Amino acid sequence: MRAPLAASGVRVVALLVVPLLWAVLAMPVAAQQLVNWASLAPSVEPYDNPFAEMPYEQIEALRIIASADMAAEAGQLDAAMAEAAADARRLVEEAGLDVEALFAQREIIMQRREEAELGVTTTHLDQTVVMDGYALPLRAEDGRIVEFLLVPWVGACIHTPPPSANQIVHVDYPQGFEAHSQFTPIRLEGRLRHRPAEHDLFLVDGTMPVAASYAMEEAVIGGTPGEIVAADTARDDLSWFAAAQAKITDIFTTAMTNMEQGRSVGAVSLGVLIAFAYGALHTLGPGHGKAVVISYFAGTGGSLRRGVLMGARIAAMHVLSAVVVVFLLDFAVRQATGAAPSDYRLIRLGSYALIVAIGAAMLWSALAALRAQRAAGAEGHAHHHHHHHDAHAGCAACAAAEAGSKGGGWIAAAVGVVPCTGALIVMLFGLANDLVIPAVMMVIAISAGMALAMSAIGVAAILGRNWTEARVAVTPERRLRFEAGARIAGAACVLAIGVTLFGVTYATPATGADMTIIER
Repeated sequence: MRAPLAASGVRVVALLVVPLLWAVLAMPVAAQQLVNWASLAPSVEPYDNPFAEMPYEQIEALRIIASADMAAEAGQLDAAMAEAAADARRLVEEAGLDVEALFAQREIIMQRREEAELGVTTTHLDQTVVMDGYALPLRAEDGRIVEFLLVPWVGACIHTPPPSANQIVHVDYPQGFEAHSQFTPIRLEGRLRHRPAEHDLFLVDGTMPVAASYAMEEAVIGGTPGEIVAADTARDDLSWFAAAQAKITDIFTTAMTNMEQGRSVGAVSLGVLIAFAYGALHTLGPGHGKAVVISYFAGTGGSLRRGVLMGARIAAMHVLSAVVVVFLLDFAVRQATGAAPSDYRLIRLGSYALIVAIGAAMLWSALAALRAQRAAGAEGHAHHHHHHHDAHAGCAACAAAEAGSKGGGWIAAAVGVVPCTGALIVMLFGLANDLVIPAVMMVIAISAGMALAMSAIGVAAILGRNWTEARVAVTPERRLRFEAGARIAGAACVLAIGVTLFGVTYATPATGADMTIIER
């Protein structure tokens, strides 16, 4: 009788113990869950932002009031500043706004944004987690990466400004690993810690501190990374242009992955179409030398064919630049210095120096033509100058204009030699993921979109010049004066743009992917 009871008791104990043991054994697996980037950002209490749609005049008035308040606290408030602050306060109050309430709300907004930027969540702290991201090298030994930052998108901290600190994980990896390119996608397993710190990212042209709120200990690389998506708050502190670049990066990387995995006509066509649209629209945004092209054609004029040819030349140069820069310069720089080429500042400086040289040559030629025109004025040299330079080989003024028209190739080289962020990111992602052919296809599509937009800009500049000339230069004498003035003005603008870009770029330390307003 005891034996059946004992057996029954064992079965009962087994039924109770086995599930508990199973649960205990399963706990580490549950703890080592795949963590997405959004879960690293803290939950910030919503807040009202009255400044989002406030007119510029009211924001400027609040700035004047705040400056006066700070000056008063420092004992430096003068009568003029006090009067300006009183006028500004009157303007704000007449709009039915409470100045003190707005300043109080401003403090709340700053606090909430700081929480979103630097704050962390305790959900995964001190737990073993698995994360997918891109490895941005900080330090290498014997050709192996031993320290890096795990970031949520390609180009972060170099081609776009850094994301929020809670979207960056610092990793020490003593055993090291080989990375064939920057921003290698990896799957990382380790213990997540809250270790806020700034880490120096060494670039060829300087060092940039990057803040990270998290660190991962006992990290191990293994497994195939899945889709990598940054938290929405990661781009809150970026400018609209940088945030758009980061979003475009996500679209590009997804499209390239689909092209490689799908290997279908539909996937390839969609990726190429996205790249083409990006190239056309992106060219209309900051950069790409539109001001240089417009100034050049406004000064030299020409046929519509020249405008189209300029766009095609710039696009071809852009393809070569993106491929050559990433394949050769990026590799050579990292092998020689162990640092990243940042935003290719040296190439930009070279490009701007070439623009300066072209502008100076155009200006010298235009002034020489003006002197020749004045010297020939007494001899009645007031003949037709409306884009028929080949018929006047002996005319110094026409020869100068013809020399200016031959500078279009150099303008195209100077403008196209600096690859845009999108093309660089596409090539970097392609190298990191063995997607070289899709990357080159997308860069060609980007450049085709650029060619279309830049050709339209060049043609518009030529048409605008011709329209102005037809209405201003109604006599041969006035046409001569208009052409001389247009050449001098266009050359001076090209020179001024080049000097300004070179000076601003040279004086500004590398900050990832910042762009001066003049580049628009």
